[in-house]
Amino acid sequence: MKKSIKNFALVMVLGLLLLSAGCGGVSDYYNLSGWSPPSDPAFTSFVSSMNSPSKIASWIGSNCTYRVSYEKVISPYEFWKTKIGDCSEGAALSSYVGHKNGYTTYQVYILYTDDKAHRICIYKVGSSYGYTSFHGTRASAFYGYYSSFKKCVENWDSRTYRTVTSYAVYDWNGKRIETLNGMEIVDRGIYDGE
Repeated sequence: MKKSIKNFALVMVLGLLLLSAGCGGVSDYYNLSGWSPPSDPAFTSFVSSMNSPSKIASWIGSNCTYRVSYEKVISPYEFWKTKIGDCSEGAALSSYVGHKNGYTTYQVYILYTDDKAHRICIYKVGSSYGYTSFHGTRASAFYGYYSSFKKCVENWDSRTYRTVTSYAVYDWNGKRIETLNGMEIVDRGIYDGE
């Protein structure tokens, strides 16, 4: 019993350390509107099979290794092949797969009061919104349903020990469509993947 409590405590501490690392400090958005994946039948089949936000979240959580990158955001295809990335790659792949399966998707950059950052993918589901988040220790899940982008961000905020200071929502074409608390100043632009 004592050993299982120690193991549980160790797992929790490691998980919190990974969450505290945050994602790269810039708004590492991958512009999907101009991206064309390579001609790879296995990737095409994968995209078709991931026809719900919960399926893609489950696949990322079961197959991908979370590693914070302060370099450029890799493409959804590269993330799928290597299965290594952080929240930015998770959001980009989720957004791409969701879009290809008929969902309206958004990538959301969240900044915390401690200058750490995170990115989630929001899906429009009917008149509601849900989101996926890839964060430390292979954790990835679909959380839904909320009435607005802000409610999705607030729900994510309630799951962390951090406090959101601002966020920016980007549509499929890379247009910033909603911000909170002066994100225009904090946000460092869109990475186009090239």
